[in-house]
Amino acid sequence: MEPLDRFRAAVRIETGWPEAAEPGDSRAEAPLTRFQEFLAESYPVFHKTAERRVLSPYSLIYRWPGVEPDAAKPVLILAHYDVVPVEREKWTADPFGAELRDGYVYGRGTLDMKGILTGIMEGAERLCAEGFKPRRDLWFAFGGDEERAGVFGAKRTAAWFAEEGISFSWILDEGTPIADGMIRGITSPLGLFSIEEKGYMSLDLTVLQKPGHASRPPRIQAAAVLGRALERIVKRPFPFRLTPTVEGFFRDLAPLAPQPMSAFMARARLLGPLFFAAVAGSPDIASMLRTTVAMTQLEGSAADNVMPSEVRAVLNLRLLHPWTIESAIAFIKKAINDEQVAVTVHGLATGPVPANPGHTGHGGPGWQEMVEALETAYPGTPALPFLMVATTDSRHYQELAGKSIFRFSPHKLNPEELARIHGHDERISVENFNRGIRFYEALFTRL
Repeated sequence: MEPLDRFRAAVRIETGWPEAAEPGDSRAEAPLTRFQEFLAESYPVFHKTAERRVLSPYSLIYRWPGVEPDAAKPVLILAHYDVVPVEREKWTADPFGAELRDGYVYGRGTLDMKGILTGIMEGAERLCAEGFKPRRDLWFAFGGDEERAGVFGAKRTAAWFAEEGISFSWILDEGTPIADGMIRGITSPLGLFSIEEKGYMSLDLTVLQKPGHASRPPRIQAAAVLGRALERIVKRPFPFRLTPTVEGFFRDLAPLAPQPMSAFMARARLLGPLFFAAVAGSPDIASMLRTTVAMTQLEGSAADNVMPSEVRAVLNLRLLHPWTIESAIAFIKKAINDEQVAVTVHGLATGPVPANPGHTGHGGPGWQEMVEALETAYPGTPALPFLMVATTDSRHYQELAGKSIFRFSPHKLNPEELARIHGHDERISVENFNRGIRFYEALFTRL
């Protein structure tokens, strides 16, 4: 079986999370276990070389022994095999059919992130077949619930490493791609190494009132109180801040940009408020410069003629360092300034993960190896420090590597392709898939 065939077989395993399923539900866990077995069946040479440990359907660990394990600390490679749900009727292809069409493989998870995971395995399999052995130990940790916060996969796996006393020189997880045409005026593809990650928190805003018939509404309604609170939040956004990572990104990007954009980017910190005002209209750039607040859910009565006993809004915050969970909650409460509105954390919240200072200066653990692997797979592509505004499993491992974490996907994507992640007709080009394998092969040989 060829690499592309194995990849397509991986996509056909429906590792999504069925609606209303909970941990222990075979509908969710059986496909995850099947995927773990698929890896063992599909990559036999690697499995003869590496040590395999299954903690649960959500956690699969490999150790690829190095020939000089005491000479350098190990490196950890992360990936996940679960995928987000699909709306089948809105796809032009079977979401789990792995259809090959016009040089692309269509299917849920092709980009996020079975294309990456199988690329990792293909690279390791080829090298093992050639007799290659890494100098240091390489560990792989694959999770089965990243799309549901990684509580049963990555979080449990990280705890296992801690219990075993295993730490790492640096970590590589999924993340930002090679950006192709994503920034206006920039013609060169950019290898975006996300070395910093924003925190994640959702908040419930709730207002209570006495339920009753809609024909006799109270003078002050809970929905109006909640609406006023949301309006106050909009009028008081979190302040802009230029982190060293983002400053480094604009500084490195400046020579590649036309004037006057180039001079503007190179002087971002010096310009300060002028720079912030100029870029505030771009959601993509603004998200790199402040803690963001997205109003994602609203709930009220279950019937149109009944006054609700409670109205609720959910806010999703992405926390920019140095904002913490506590300080962000305090900021939101102060903006609302209304004791009628209760503010509570919804689900799992994690703080931001700042960068290793060495990485912002194009150094530190792993930087050179990553750059050389990028050059092998995509010659002439510059590597830039970047900020991950989404969240990854790597946040659960941050203490195991002193925050030396790269979040990078070795696929060249344009805005249209990037928009397909978690969207309809997700797909990856065969060229991207093959270059991803080349990247991981080149990386492993340098470790």
